[in-house]
Amino acid sequence: MNSVDAILEIKKNIEKKAKQVGNMNWYGNWKVFLSLERREKRAIVINYSNVSLDYIFKQIQKETDKHTTTFKIDVAYQFETMLFSEWNDIALHTKKNYGRLGISFDKGFYTALLEQEINGNAMIQPKEAGIALNVENLNRYLVQSHKEHGKLEIEADSEIVVFDTIGFYFDGDAVLPLYSDELNHGRRVISQLKPSDVAELIQQSGAYLADQVGVNGEFIYGYFSCFDKKIQHYNSLRHASSTYSMIESYEVSGDDKILRAAERALRFLAIDLIREKENRAYVIERDNNEIKLGANAAAILAFSKYIQVTKNNNYLALCQKLAHAICDQQQENGQFVHVLEYPTLAIKDAFRIIYYDGEAVLGLLRLYAIDRDSRWLDVATNAFNHFIEKEYWKNHDHWLSYCTNEITKYLPEDRYFEFGLKNAAGRLDFIHDRETTFPTFLELTVATHDMCERIEAANKGYLLQGFNREKLEQTIEKRADYQLNGFFYPELAMYYKNPARIMHSFFIRHHSFRVRIDDVEHNISGYCRYLNRITANLPEKKKEKMHL
Repeated sequence: MNSVDAILEIKKNIEKKAKQVGNMNWYGNWKVFLSLERREKRAIVINYSNVSLDYIFKQIQKETDKHTTTFKIDVAYQFETMLFSEWNDIALHTKKNYGRLGISFDKGFYTALLEQEINGNAMIQPKEAGIALNVENLNRYLVQSHKEHGKLEIEADSEIVVFDTIGFYFDGDAVLPLYSDELNHGRRVISQLKPSDVAELIQQSGAYLADQVGVNGEFIYGYFSCFDKKIQHYNSLRHASSTYSMIESYEVSGDDKILRAAERALRFLAIDLIREKENRAYVIERDNNEIKLGANAAAILAFSKYIQVTKNNNYLALCQKLAHAICDQQQENGQFVHVLEYPTLAIKDAFRIIYYDGEAVLGLLRLYAIDRDSRWLDVATNAFNHFIEKEYWKNHDHWLSYCTNEITKYLPEDRYFEFGLKNAAGRLDFIHDRETTFPTFLELTVATHDMCERIEAANKGYLLQGFNREKLEQTIEKRADYQLNGFFYPELAMYYKNPARIMHSFFIRHHSFRVRIDDVEHNISGYCRYLNRITANLPEKKKEKMHL
């Protein structure tokens, strides 16, 4: 499809939608926005206002002929006039960056901005400021986008217009309708995730991580997307866990670029971030010389996944040294010490965060799957005794779901299954309805699904009595779809300072559209597990075609 045909199709869809929703005009005029995509700069957004939709689309055709082959067209509707003070009160009570309506600061729509322009330029600031609008960022963008119309003065009693939009994105090949409902607003409509959709998502986000790995194996840690600001920090634990997810992505996609980058990251981990001492190995945080239990565990996960996928045992001895260090951190009651200092190995924090416990057990069990050393299973069992006694399931942690699912592969005991079910039960409604795209929710629920499958296979269906399996499956499907709202599809990335930098990554909306390697990592891991779930009954030949 060429751009001429695409524009005709979009116009027909808009006319059809207008018949369904009724009046889409503002004082007799259509209000239309054309967003012209640019690879390394924000999109050019042009506002159109005319009584004739035909006229507007003729002008749009002229612009697309001059500029680009990929573009987005939005038509405003559901207009509402309100005082700035009313809007400000609503915005102050809305989660940061979750306002999903466009705004015009004048009735003529000269200063009208799409929701994506507003959020992509950080125009909404935290409620602590008292005024929700960041006027400095607003005025800067109005000038840059040539939308200024005289001096913009906003008072409490100034009238503004808020509006919704119906949008379509042309990707160069096809016209993609976009959601217009509030929480999904502006992203492509996907009626049902197919295995090929999920596999592509995993490959694209894995390739994004690969692009963040330098020649020496060190990651670019992340960006704040609105203004393309690099995050000046590093975290050895997240280096390891992100490398693990890259190998998961490679396992699905077969993309050699991802594997080569993961190998560089593994070398950097082994040489630059790990210190060995008396047949023990420790992952070190460079800025404070901390030894985190979770970091050693994440390193084992990365190395063991590489061994499992490539059959290359070069890192096996290092894995075992890391595991010995974890074992040293376990106390008689099964509890782990969380943080030590290097090189003294003195205790810095007996407990820091619940994540570390599940990560440690999962890491040991993944190593046990490779070398079958009973020491790792013994330590995992001892840890679980502590988890159960102290009712760790009340934390509803995804790493606990992972490690429970893992230990039941070797010890299918009722008490472990019951622990895993409790870890998910009671949290499903919260996970199902949560408006943030928190990626670990998918990890937790799919790991629980896998465990439920094992319960049934072991003829232990009685354990599932009272557990809402239907709700679990509904929640998995809801989260798998909803997490796409945290993916930088091109139709969203185009509104940020450097679209090419963030394309196909995952972001955290309420953290200023932060993209960090671990944000991408958790999404990859969750979608890999989800893909296994929805392809479980596919023939092997069909899986092979998808590199599954």
